[in-house]
Amino acid sequence: MSVSILTVTHGKLGNELLDTTESMLDSPLPLTCQSLSVTNTCNADELLSRAQNLCAEIDEGDGVLVLTDIFGSTPSNICNKIDTVTNIRVLAGLSLPMLIRTMNYPDLSLDKLAEKALSGARDGIVDCSMKR
Repeated sequence: MSVSILTVTHGKLGNELLDTTESMLDSPLPLTCQSLSVTNTCNADELLSRAQNLCAEIDEGDGVLVLTDIFGSTPSNICNKIDTVTNIRVLAGLSLPMLIRTMNYPDLSLDKLAEKALSGARDGIVDCSMKR
């Protein structure tokens, strides 16, 4: 068993980031992943229900790491409502470095994987001008 990943993002951002991660790794993703797209025309209650169902579907017993794009936005607010379910961690600020880091540690527990995701996000922000 392992932790699963659910991205909840504006538009198709989550799908695109997962596809790009898979392409960069040049192999299938080592963790079960699913994405929920949020648009301006979506019903918030339906999205919450869908997010809860997706978490239940993909949870292989070790929990679900839910990654959303912008804290305080509709996707984030939906995620924070499902955060009351046990064995789910919600992180905002989804980025490609965050996903790559999580995929490099597929055997970690939910809490440890969340720590790796956060470190990937923090370490992925670099002022390239300062590197000269």
